[in-house]
Amino acid sequence: MALTRTIIEIFKPLLSKFTFVLIVVVVMTGLLVFQSRIDLTQMYPSRFTVIMQQRFNHSIKDDPKLTTTKGNNSHETGNSEKSKTTISPRRASTITIVKGGLTKVVIANSTINKLTSKITMTTTTTKVTPIVTPNVTIIVTSSTKPIVPTTMAKTMTSSITTTYKVTPNLTSNVKPTNGTIVTSTVPNVASSVRTSTPAKVKKKTYVCKQIGARLGNQMYMFATSYGTARRNNMTLVMKNDATLRATFNIEGAYNTNWTLCKDATTISEPSCCRAWPNIYNVSNEKTVILGGYLQSYKYFDDHRDEVRKYLTFRNNVLNEANNKLTDLFKKRYPGQNKEKRTLIGVHIRRGDYLSSNSIKFGYVTAPKEYIFRAQKYMETKYSNITYFVCSNDLAWTNDVFKGQTDAIIVPIGPAHVDLALLSLMDHMIMTVGTYGFWASWFVNGTTIYLKDFTKPGSNFGNQFDKDHLDTIPPSWIGL
Repeated sequence: MALTRTIIEIFKPLLSKFTFVLIVVVVMTGLLVFQSRIDLTQMYPSRFTVIMQQRFNHSIKDDPKLTTTKGNNSHETGNSEKSKTTISPRRASTITIVKGGLTKVVIANSTINKLTSKITMTTTTTKVTPIVTPNVTIIVTSSTKPIVPTTMAKTMTSSITTTYKVTPNLTSNVKPTNGTIVTSTVPNVASSVRTSTPAKVKKKTYVCKQIGARLGNQMYMFATSYGTARRNNMTLVMKNDATLRATFNIEGAYNTNWTLCKDATTISEPSCCRAWPNIYNVSNEKTVILGGYLQSYKYFDDHRDEVRKYLTFRNNVLNEANNKLTDLFKKRYPGQNKEKRTLIGVHIRRGDYLSSNSIKFGYVTAPKEYIFRAQKYMETKYSNITYFVCSNDLAWTNDVFKGQTDAIIVPIGPAHVDLALLSLMDHMIMTVGTYGFWASWFVNGTTIYLKDFTKPGSNFGNQFDKDHLDTIPPSWIGL
């Protein structure tokens, strides 16, 4: 016994140091083992996820306390599948599985009930439809918390990062009821949950116009109605269009079934000779009938190329006009070629403008001094000029051009033929009226017009805008 005590007394200091070292070694070993386990989960995430799922499945299979209820909704409407499971207290985790374009996110929200020591788990499955096809790597990070008794002071938390190769580009947030939010994000890509919503079919509406008056006004009515219909995605319907159809290649520009206009609302311009907003911006929610003369080029200027296509003269009209022009030229210039001359058309309207009612209303006619100024302007710009003059007052016109060897007075013919003849000119001098406007519009060269074509302060003059900008194209020259 004495020997034993002696040995103990000798080794007692050593045992204290050895015990301390042993404790340190044990603690370090434990830390290394714990760290190596975390490293394994990071190095082999897919395997670890499978192991976790196997444990979860095993718990479902073996635990006698497990109860399950499920409810399904259709993926086609964008709803999700939900199942609610009550299990015994075990380690819960978040598992994400990607298969065949279907991303299944299982979110476990662990709740410790002090009385029952049970956990409520909510599982949500969301179907994400791919938009584009390049391979994309999605990194899903989930938090897991081991379930421990409530008497413990701390809750251990570890992080598991799992990488999956999938085809679609996704940006999705899954928000289950009472659950943890898990977000899988790929920058600059949108997710799409397709729904089946029937397309609303818009009712077809029409712009309707009843044609009237003489040729120049009829052309305005067509051109404005066509431009309004095209601009507002509507279809033009016209009636009383016989003169236009006999003169121009206008087929295909409009419908002639007037029954389409039986429930139409009539919209009229407040006065002539301006581009009124209620005509220009017709609502295409309902069929309308346009009222008025519609005398502004602005109504159809945004579709002028289409209007020109439909307002091309029929071959029989154009041939008659060309033959008339050639015969008149040959009589004045025997043996010469009209292609070597600069042809300038002149349209002079008088006639009905000279009535007392027209003068009182505010119509004016061009004086001969205007004609001379216009000729002088043209002669400073062009050479070898021949004037073809059309008028409804030949006596006055012959007097103005008396002695001018390069001026040919055109005998009065059918309105559509003489208009086609003027359309063959290189340049144009007009006075007043819609007929002269259309002749100048067809020529598309230099046009001179009478600047003061209305009486100031008259009923007629007050219907125009101040500078006649809605009536006269800006490239035309007013004298």
